[in-house]
Amino acid sequence: MEIDHIFICTSTKAPEGDLLVEFGLEEGSSNTHPGQGTANRRFYFHNLMLELLWVDNIEEVKNERTKPMRFYERCFRTTNIISPFGIAFRPTVEKEETALFKAWEYHPIYLPDFLKMQVAENTPLSEPYFVSMSIY
Repeated sequence: MEIDHIFICTSTKAPEGDLLVEFGLEEGSSNTHPGQGTANRRFYFHNLMLELLWVDNIEEVKNERTKPMRFYERCFRTTNIISPFGIAFRPTVEKEETALFKAWEYHPIYLPDFLKMQVAENTPLSEPYFVSMSIY
């Protein structure tokens, strides 16, 4: 496994990204996640992406499929104890399909059928959480 992307839950439209642009980073295209209720600003590096993620649709982010991801709590944190960070890994060898941690499967509707995410189980909101991107 290797890091695919790091995400940071932010306020709407991720104004923090403006500082990254001022610093000299080149911004990629933004994206929305239909059915998940989030949107992003993306900054690409040689081997990973930095994703600034925010809640774009409260109803979608609180639906039964997405609610366990706890994007709402991480993006609208009411205390500094809640971590806004997450790290997503990708396989480095063919057929590497299981996460290196105990995980539950999340399959958002915007991903093609052959992709899934394995999300680390029982991660407290005070810690970043880990996601492993896998192919069925």
